[in-house]
Amino acid sequence: MRFKISVQENNSHKRLLTCVAWNSTEELYSCGEDHLLICWRLESGTAHSTIITEFPNDFYPTDMQWHPYSNQAPSITKQSSLDVLLITTADGKYHLVNKNGRIEKSIDAHKGATILGRWSNDGSALLTAGEDGFIKIYSRSGMLRSTLVKASLPVLTSSWSPDSSMILYSQGGNLLLQPFNSNCKPRKWHAHDSLILTACWSQRNELIVSGGEDCRYKIWDVNGNQLYNSTIGDHPVTAISWCHSSGDCFVVGSFNTIKLCDKNGWSHSMEKVNTGSIYNIAWSSDGTQVAMACSNGKLLTGNIINRRLESDNYEATLIRRKLIEVREVGNDVSEVLEVSDRVVHLEFAFGHLVIITPAQCHVYSVKNLNTPVIFNLKKNISAVLLAEKHFLIVETSTVSLYSYQGRLLGTPRWKGLTEESLYLPCISLCGDTLVIRDQKNEKLVHILEISCNKPITESQPYLHLHNVTQLALNHIGIIKNRQLALIDVNKDLFLVAIKSTGRVCKIAAMAHNIVWAADTNVLAAMLDTNLSVWLCPNCVHYSDRKVIRRTRIDKENSEFGKQPSIVSVHNGMVMVRRGDGAVMASSFYNLFTSLYQHISQKMINEALSLCRIAENKTLWTCMAVMATDNKELHAAEESYAAIARYDKVDCIRYIKSLSNTTERYAEMALLAGDLLAAEGILLQSGLIKEAIRINTEVYNWNRALELTVKHKIHLEEVLNTRATYLKIIDKTENNQNFLTIITNISMSQQTNQESNEKKFT
Repeated sequence: MRFKISVQENNSHKRLLTCVAWNSTEELYSCGEDHLLICWRLESGTAHSTIITEFPNDFYPTDMQWHPYSNQAPSITKQSSLDVLLITTADGKYHLVNKNGRIEKSIDAHKGATILGRWSNDGSALLTAGEDGFIKIYSRSGMLRSTLVKASLPVLTSSWSPDSSMILYSQGGNLLLQPFNSNCKPRKWHAHDSLILTACWSQRNELIVSGGEDCRYKIWDVNGNQLYNSTIGDHPVTAISWCHSSGDCFVVGSFNTIKLCDKNGWSHSMEKVNTGSIYNIAWSSDGTQVAMACSNGKLLTGNIINRRLESDNYEATLIRRKLIEVREVGNDVSEVLEVSDRVVHLEFAFGHLVIITPAQCHVYSVKNLNTPVIFNLKKNISAVLLAEKHFLIVETSTVSLYSYQGRLLGTPRWKGLTEESLYLPCISLCGDTLVIRDQKNEKLVHILEISCNKPITESQPYLHLHNVTQLALNHIGIIKNRQLALIDVNKDLFLVAIKSTGRVCKIAAMAHNIVWAADTNVLAAMLDTNLSVWLCPNCVHYSDRKVIRRTRIDKENSEFGKQPSIVSVHNGMVMVRRGDGAVMASSFYNLFTSLYQHISQKMINEALSLCRIAENKTLWTCMAVMATDNKELHAAEESYAAIARYDKVDCIRYIKSLSNTTERYAEMALLAGDLLAAEGILLQSGLIKEAIRINTEVYNWNRALELTVKHKIHLEEVLNTRATYLKIIDKTENNQNFLTIITNISMSQQTNQESNEKKFT
């Protein structure tokens, strides 16, 4: 991935160009020390300039930004009233300018220069930062609301938080976070060894990137933890800007140098230009174009090209803004696809290539690249998620589900849906389920069921104990066995059976990212010290952690360098991107892929033969788990014997001896660790006594007592079994439910005894 840079010289500025701002994806405004406001309209990669107005001779702009609502869909009412340009100037003022260049309002904001001005993300307020060290908050109409910061040094850079509840700003070499809530203390940390010149807070991934006179750029989280520190460059970093549409990359500008960097910090590409220092960088709303203001008065525009995606044996590369090359690896067969407009989003998986342009969606199948499915779009697109049967288009705050034939399957809605932006890492899609983190409550995960020819319905949501930061659904299997992997704010990795209430297991700590395999039920996670792969991740089996722990394979991540991340998991290989951007393939579970294929095709004998030949404990454990799930008792017995789990072998032999089919199915569910399923099978068949028995066998005393009281049977047996259990472990009764029952029985017996004594007397 790199930039294709164009220098716009036609009717350009004659003096230093200080700021640029996008009004739409095709319309760009620039302003500089020659006092000119110029509009650039981009058509097919060529910019045509028009001088909108010439400001007075004492008008020296320092920063500008269009009102954020002007980048929304054109259906918004009173669009023209939202076309407001905020410009700050060196005389301490800020100005609200309309699209025709007329100054609607000028306000004295600071003593000395007003260094920058920023609209809030919802457009309801704006901030100005000045040479006097003050940061002031104004309403959209220009009324002063508060002086948020009174610092001792000039504020050279500032940015709103994603939810507009906090302000980032710099003081010398320090970065500070100032919340609007007066009860919250500001957060401060030392970021650079010299003066910080620029900083930007991503609206998508909530990361902060900063640059300064020490010729470095650094990435931080909201707690001030350093995630990346670049090498020392040749010149100070003068401009930085995140791609706000996706948060996947950012641009760094310095003297004659432009870098396109990944969100992890490493550089996709570096371009050398002869324009002097880059003073200002602005991304278009769709995240495909960048404009840069240069010290020699030139305006640079750039398009992202050479984006490359891989799927199975195919590779898709964006070679130009409208051309995509699809190549079948190994056959040297390639085909060039041309679309009508520039490519905004490109996704390739499950045998389909989805291309998003500003107005259309093109869907290609690898089996037939000549006849795509094309349909129109009305909104700006933030992301595209692909599944086996359909794909999801994510707008700013809403989502739409389409089939690969271009048919709209639905626009999922959930309880508490708001207009706030969706957090992309917390959206996951598979063939029958969609999960989305709530826009306000970061602990709440909405679960939506996707059925063929039926409306999309929301099922019981999942409420986690802590804020959720990443979600991932498995792709294989039926909806009954759907598994959700999630990482919370503490970096703990949990596995949730979304169709089983209360079935939640913590399986790892210090997890950074997670990816499910597309062809098997394999979960890969990059932990703090290991790359870990769970071959049989299923919450049901975590009642026996000794068994499930043997299905995990660990590999030290020292060979991957700092901050590695998993790209994909497929066909027995884990693709890992190193901290420097290089992609490495790690293959260490190939035998399991063959084993899974045998079992999924009901080839049990072949699967057993593979385990016998390999003589691998991990493979035998996986065989035991999957054979138990598939109710293959013979294969499960041999597998448990191979890993010396003779207690399981005895249990299987007991199951084989049962003549009642219902009891056999219940015991098989219990063998798999699914007590709820086992109890449900027995209760549905009216076997109350057996349901009580299995609860006492696994020491689920409260449930056993509940069933006993509800059905008014076997109370004495349960109490005697509980008493025997307490005697063996040498404990006294402290369960309040049992104490209440024992007290009631004692009182009843005493009452009966007194009644009998009165009768005889």
